[in-house]
Amino acid sequence: MSGRRSALLLALLTLSTASVGAATVPNRVEMNVSVEARGITVGEGRDIFEHDGKHYSVSTTARTVGIARLFKNVEEKRESRGAITDAGLRPQSFQQQRTGKAPNKASFDWERKELTMDEGGQIEKVALVPNTFDQTSLAYAFVFVEPPRGGTLHVNVTDGRKLSEYDVVLVAREKLETPLGTLDTLHFRKVQPPDDKRGFEFWLSLEHFRLPIRIRIVEKDGTAFDSNVTKISYPGR
Repeated sequence: MSGRRSALLLALLTLSTASVGAATVPNRVEMNVSVEARGITVGEGRDIFEHDGKHYSVSTTARTVGIARLFKNVEEKRESRGAITDAGLRPQSFQQQRTGKAPNKASFDWERKELTMDEGGQIEKVALVPNTFDQTSLAYAFVFVEPPRGGTLHVNVTDGRKLSEYDVVLVAREKLETPLGTLDTLHFRKVQPPDDKRGFEFWLSLEHFRLPIRIRIVEKDGTAFDSNVTKISYPGR
């Protein structure tokens, strides 16, 4: 391979995984989502990601559909808001509302290094350390910054009720079959100790600004729920 061709190939490979500046990522992204469990569609939802270069918001809505709705009529809303820093997303607030459950909230005070969790009025305050996310923002953590290529990323994640601590590792760069076609993705997975039955994985699309194109949550009983983006649009782009 000639030196010129080799240099061009290296440049293309670098561009495909390089950091994405806030000015590059569209200011608004809308995604329709389908949720499957054991090969059956059990839910549908919509994610909206917005930013102005300094601040971001992610809002998600989901509800059960089909047979699942006959057994359990559930609607859920989540919203994460925060700042965009050189290190990526830094959440400032999170809230979750779900049918039949008390609302959850989380407030991130980075100056005082204090995280306040609020489960239906029951308040708990804990130390706020770097790499703390809420459930919604974690999958969007690498939209603006380069994700880790080796080793593990230690994170703390809150849903407004509790704070969980675990490692996230890059599984592989994978070709993923999706409703949007075959996409080049980065596959990340939560590292599970033997006594931890809850799993978490996400796939980031390199063709779509490293946005989460699939999220998998595994419950304690082993049931896996896959949230797949079925449509993505960039209004105003």
